[in-house]
Amino acid sequence: MNKNDNSQSFCFRCYHLWKKRIKSRPSKYCPRCKSPYWNKPRKKVSKEFVLKMKEMIVKIHNTIIKLSGGEMGIRDDGGVYNSTYKLLNHQYKNQRNPKSIGAFAINEFAKRHYFIDGNKRTAYALAKIFMLINGCHLRVQYKEATPFILEIAKYESKTTFEDIKKWFNGNCSLIDQKDVENYLNKTALYLMLGDE
Repeated sequence: MNKNDNSQSFCFRCYHLWKKRIKSRPSKYCPRCKSPYWNKPRKKVSKEFVLKMKEMIVKIHNTIIKLSGGEMGIRDDGGVYNSTYKLLNHQYKNQRNPKSIGAFAINEFAKRHYFIDGNKRTAYALAKIFMLINGCHLRVQYKEATPFILEIAKYESKTTFEDIKKWFNGNCSLIDQKDVENYLNKTALYLMLGDE
């Protein structure tokens, strides 16, 4: 996949990525789920959607391990499902506060070690992706964010959810909805797609 290709569309309903037939014309519906609301985030969380999103998170984790090294595998499959459900619900309740969504993703996935390796990298990628979907760009690269994420992930960490939100407030910027697709293409979607 060409990450700088602006001829691609992203469905906020089923998280499908496809190439536009005509670059200048917006798509009327998602070719996979057929939703005419493909460019608006989902409001209600179904069991099927949680399962689909959980699979996507595992795929993101596996791609991170392939790209940056480490041991593949899930330590707690039920935990990944539970945190995915909680993250999607948090997103629904806080659609106007993408920094809170990013803080929740980091807090939920960095503290709990669901994967054998790459938990903090996965938490960072999820925060970045979920924030982009909700119109906010995390400007800090993973290398710069690592000391703070390590503090969050520490056993009996003193870092609170409010501390994480404050950190996000200083390291994020809101983006126009029309630019969300470009940011996703440039920074995050390749994690979802892996080798496809």
